[in-house]
Amino acid sequence: MRSKVKQARDRIEVLRQALVSPLAEDMGAALPGLEEAARFLAGIERELREGACPPQEVHRELKLLKNELRISARLIEHGMAFCQGWAKMLGAGPAYTRAGHAAPTATEGTLLLRG
Repeated sequence: MRSKVKQARDRIEVLRQALVSPLAEDMGAALPGLEEAARFLAGIERELREGACPPQEVHRELKLLKNELRISARLIEHGMAFCQGWAKMLGAGPAYTRAGHAAPTATEGTLLLRG
């Protein structure tokens, strides 16, 4: 059980490094590891539900994992805020809905006819 938590922590570390990397490819390379980490954690949860009593080292590893996930979440939040700030500065605004469709544009104007 401890080795599974350690492996999940290793995958989260790769994610953290990708989040601070200037290369988009690093983020793509971290994704398969995140899927592995989710499988490791699902296996641990299954073992615990079946009544396994984790040793103290596993508790320690889980606390470290929780902290690393918190750090990664903060990096993601800051990255999103950064991108949203640039979008506002550039006037890009949201161009797509959550479903991936083009967002409707609000157009307002005044038409004045003389004569």
